[in-house]
Amino acid sequence: MARAYFFGLMPTATLLGLLSATLFAPLARGDEPRLSISGYDPVAYFTDGKPLQGKAEFEYLWHRLRWRFANNDHRGDLFMKSPDRYAPQYDGYCAMGTSNDAAAHKDTVDPEAWAIVDGKLYLTHNQYWLKVWREKADEYIRRADASWQAVADLPEPIVVGPPCAASPPTTKVALRDGGHWVVIAGQVARDAAGNVVGKGDMRAQIEQVGKNIGACLDAGGATVKDIVFTVNYVTQPAEFDKYADLRKRYFGPPSPKSATVPVPQLVNPDLLVQIEAFAAVQ
Repeated sequence: MARAYFFGLMPTATLLGLLSATLFAPLARGDEPRLSISGYDPVAYFTDGKPLQGKAEFEYLWHRLRWRFANNDHRGDLFMKSPDRYAPQYDGYCAMGTSNDAAAHKDTVDPEAWAIVDGKLYLTHNQYWLKVWREKADEYIRRADASWQAVADLPEPIVVGPPCAASPPTTKVALRDGGHWVVIAGQVARDAAGNVVGKGDMRAQIEQVGKNIGACLDAGGATVKDIVFTVNYVTQPAEFDKYADLRKRYFGPPSPKSATVPVPQLVNPDLLVQIEAFAAVQ
């Protein structure tokens, strides 16, 4: 029987904004139960066909997680009676990250990057990874299902913190077969004061992004030599390609896992490039 798919894809303008301001699930602090999927209502994906922010007054503790709902009907009449039907797979962690074989891990998610497959809800790290995931969803689901028992016992992601921005956060994630990744959220050409550097100058913006990523690597206990791949969102791909040597200096040698994603505009029209980096540390 063919699988039934329903994907949550966003309008272009909204997607571009989320490239720089992705909503991630808050991470655990001490023994406090984690707020799942940033407080979004898991039932709404099924009943409303879209993400809805839940409310603190409609909260429910299940699977050592705090779940919020848009109304009491979603909480009491639906979720509490059948939580396994509505809860996202893998406790709300990224369906792509959980499927990553030896590097399988718990990863933060964007509640707007979602899919329902055969009546089950899946969430991914951001819209880019949703697009990658849905191309081979059957395979990734099979691999994640096989990995989840081991991944479920891994520690929560750790927020790296300053000098990296709080939202979206840069994190350290433990891998299923040992070691960890430093997952550096999308960096843009802004200085410490938040000002755009190198307006209209791709080279200057790559350098500033490289410095920002370098600071995040250092804070996370990694170096440029540890970068295994990047995801590059660029408004001028041909211009970006001219600076291969500069990119190697800041982001390491080219990797077949890296991707360059052309976008018509980033969240600020003065920004030309945004880069996510993934560094592996033993």
